[in-house]
Amino acid sequence: MAAEEVNNPVNESVWSRPIRKARGPVPLHSRDSIAAAGIKIADEEGFHNVTMRAIARALGMVAPALYRYVNSRDEIVELMVDAAIGAPPAVEPGSAWTDAMLNLANSQLLHHQSHPWLMQASLGSRSFGPHTLAWFEAYLKAMKDADVAAEKKMELIAVVTGLVSLFAQQNQAAGSAFAFELLSVESHPNLAATLTQHSGQPDPEGPFNRAVLALCTGLVN
Repeated sequence: MAAEEVNNPVNESVWSRPIRKARGPVPLHSRDSIAAAGIKIADEEGFHNVTMRAIARALGMVAPALYRYVNSRDEIVELMVDAAIGAPPAVEPGSAWTDAMLNLANSQLLHHQSHPWLMQASLGSRSFGPHTLAWFEAYLKAMKDADVAAEKKMELIAVVTGLVSLFAQQNQAAGSAFAFELLSVESHPNLAATLTQHSGQPDPEGPFNRAVLALCTGLVN
């Protein structure tokens, strides 16, 4: 049997399968260790270098042995995404729901900034892991007292997550010396004027917080 062939049903996610098979030797590795190896490679070498061979090498095993734990690279990526986003912060009782949303969004942003590959990796996820579900639960708990329809709450979670990804990408671009290399006053007069008119004053609230609050305000209005 080829290494890529496995006995697990293709419609069964990595989260719904038992971590250990009923028979066979005790696994030497865990899903957590496999995810950690993938995360380390993605952080240090780039997401495109996360391969079955590279992860196996990092764990001191051969690539075919990974199929005892997962069915494919895609499943490893799902493990990586869920591990990298971590657990959400606690939603403090009695706090304003918008404050709770800001706290969650800023925490989510920090995770994405720490792992710039998260957005790309998340696009291919087919199922939600325990940490991802915990984030949904935390956001919905924050909005528990908001007089908003359930579908609107789910929409806000999706849009805030998209905003997190956008600002995480902007954070990466900010370190580039070529961001406005092609800017010219003749071709981009409005952009040039806006950049030169920047006040330069401290911004305690910050554009990210303003954007999140604007989304929350738009939800209830």
